[in-house]
Amino acid sequence: MRKRLLRAVSGALLLAAGGTACGNDGDGVEKPDVLSASQVCDGTLDKAAATALESLGGTQRFNEFQGTDKSVALSPFSLELAAKTLRAKPTEKNTCVIYKADGSDFPLLDISFSAWHSHPDLAEENKASDSNEMFFPVGLFASASGDQGTSLYFACPTEGPGGKKPYVKADMYSARGQVNPDGKGRMTILNAVSRAVAEELGCAAEAKLPAEVPDALPG
Repeated sequence: MRKRLLRAVSGALLLAAGGTACGNDGDGVEKPDVLSASQVCDGTLDKAAATALESLGGTQRFNEFQGTDKSVALSPFSLELAAKTLRAKPTEKNTCVIYKADGSDFPLLDISFSAWHSHPDLAEENKASDSNEMFFPVGLFASASGDQGTSLYFACPTEGPGGKKPYVKADMYSARGQVNPDGKGRMTILNAVSRAVAEELGCAAEAKLPAEVPDALPG
């Protein structure tokens, strides 16, 4: 009797905590946890980045699993695992995939990190670009193109089986039409996650990623 009572109390506490476990709404399909903007990507988004994500997605409810079926999705992003992989397997990408918590089949944002051997020249790319691309004085190279692609390179040496690579490349993509074309908002999100990755890797000082993303450079 005492054991049954303890289990009942424990279950009630879990339900009261809210959102830490998944349910299936009685249909046999496991539903993903609903996350706030500040909880996605292992809690790496600061206040400005979380606000930017809410604005881009037009919602305050997110998850890191595709649609409503958690069993077919990638595992949630982990800073610790990303750092380990970038050190040991630098050719592999480490990805945080963010969905609107509305059963959407397409990601709102797909953010990935990989070790890199070089980076584009900011001044040259800015001079040669068209009006569809924005460049930011962030890291070694940072650009936002149209309403889809956002890239950021920063100094952070990693060494694996293929040798040493001096940079980390962060990429962020969205399915067309998923977000509004706010280049600075997208860069704010990518910079926040990149800062956390750099800190986890122990290269925050040399990465030189700002706490606040400045305005885009003049074309």
